[in-house]
Amino acid sequence: MQLEGTQITQTATLRLLSELDASTDQWTSIYLTPKSAQPRMSRIYSEQTTDPRVVKIAGIIEDDGVQRVLERFFTGLVLFHSDAATHVFVPPLPIAEDAATRGAPNTAPLRTMLETAYRTAIVLVTWGAYVLALYEGSDMLVYRKGTGHIHKHHKKGGSSQGRFQRRTEEQRREFLKRAGIRIDEYLGDQKVDHLFFGGNRLILGPLRAQSRFMREHAQITSIRTLQAKKGDRDALEAAIYEAYSSIHFQPQATSEEDA
Repeated sequence: MQLEGTQITQTATLRLLSELDASTDQWTSIYLTPKSAQPRMSRIYSEQTTDPRVVKIAGIIEDDGVQRVLERFFTGLVLFHSDAATHVFVPPLPIAEDAATRGAPNTAPLRTMLETAYRTAIVLVTWGAYVLALYEGSDMLVYRKGTGHIHKHHKKGGSSQGRFQRRTEEQRREFLKRAGIRIDEYLGDQKVDHLFFGGNRLILGPLRAQSRFMREHAQITSIRTLQAKKGDRDALEAAIYEAYSSIHFQPQATSEEDA
């Protein structure tokens, strides 16, 4: 059965981790880096043992729904498994190293990730509007927004359509140039731990060509594109929550597993 994950906020994840910490059950805790959380790797683990816990964990990692999220986030996977329950998290930031323990749930690495007050840059760009911000934890340190008028593509044929499209492309280039200038102006000298881009994912490449800051921070830019239909303050507030949300899977134990 394909698993379905739900987005869970930073606060809700920490609350769930506190519930796990209070548990007296024996838990298997597994942390997998992005490269380790692959179907091929889980298959190798499962083929080396008949331990039902390992087989179940490998099956969860191989699940199509889990793999789609792993591919979209590329941050790895955290799993807590006991005889009573299983919790799987695809975290907002990359897992640094593989780990596996048995006993009390090892929630500390995930908790530390979520409780750290990172300096986070958010850049949201749609055609005609952009907004950028720098946060330290939940505190906003820098904020800037801007707009630019861009005509939609002309639907009529002929030479007028070609002229209209060339004008639209020129307006887009000018808009991205201005956005890049503002990004460098307001974020260029800032220390940043993580960078999240949102809006139209096709804009990121051309925007990097216009912004030194975006190019220099490409390695710490999340591969996820945050959802944003508009480049405005409301979208920004939603984006910072999305940036540090996890995807939570909770497979149900079957009667065979309980037996």
